Amino acid sequence: MNIGLFGYGKMGKIIEKIALERGHIIGEIREEGEEFIGNAEVYIDFTMPSSVIENISKALEKKIPMVIGTTGWLSNLSVVQKMAESANVPIIYGGNFSLGVNLFWRCLTKMAEEFSVFSAEYDVFTHEFHHRFKKDSPSGTALTTAEIILQHFHAKQKIYSETLLERAITPEELHTTATRGGSVPGTHSVYFDSAFDTIEFTHTARSREGFALGAVLASEKIQKLPGGLHHFPDIFEKLFMEH
Repeated sequence: MNIGLFGYGKMGKIIEKIALERGHIIGEIREEGEEFIGNAEVYIDFTMPSSVIENISKALEKKIPMVIGTTGWLSNLSVVQKMAESANVPIIYGGNFSLGVNLFWRCLTKMAEEFSVFSAEYDVFTHEFHHRFKKDSPSGTALTTAEIILQHFHAKQKIYSETLLERAITPEELHTTATRGGSVPGTHSVYFDSAFDTIEFTHTARSREGFALGAVLASEKIQKLPGGLHHFPDIFEKLFMEH
């Protein structure tokens, strides 16, 4: 497969390495401000939130699918959805393309449903750690984790993500906090806590290569999808677990 890259930072270089190891070619590497050639079968975007809409527009003009791993642009989600549907081209986006994280989310769905039955006894909250260079907080992964809990642990109705809390948390608030420092690739934990015990469910990333592999695998499968915008956790089963 001919894969193009938007962005050539740390993630772009790792994606290139993994794609080449899997027998693909890198047809184009486009950094911000450079002319867009559009000679690839699919483009992977790990750039900046400010660049995403322009990159999508350029790819869709040439009817080329995209995999978007950039975070921080979801305020424009409805705009991108209309663009993808109008062009009838599939776009996959996600806050985290790690296979482990997506399996973590699938397991969390079941856990939240089970603990929701005992919400009078168990409270739930989350915390994440990332390296000191990460620009968004909470991370896209943390927000997706929180949204899964809201969907399946019915006592929680909204996310409260301020780390400084100068009052008691209300029962319907899911406290989602973050720490930034060091070189941590990413650690996400969910805690189900009662007066009797604590159940901790954690995913710890060892390197960025897991995220890059997931993005390349999504690129390999994107032709299975109809035109439009697709959230990676929602189509994970369709892409990898259906026979």
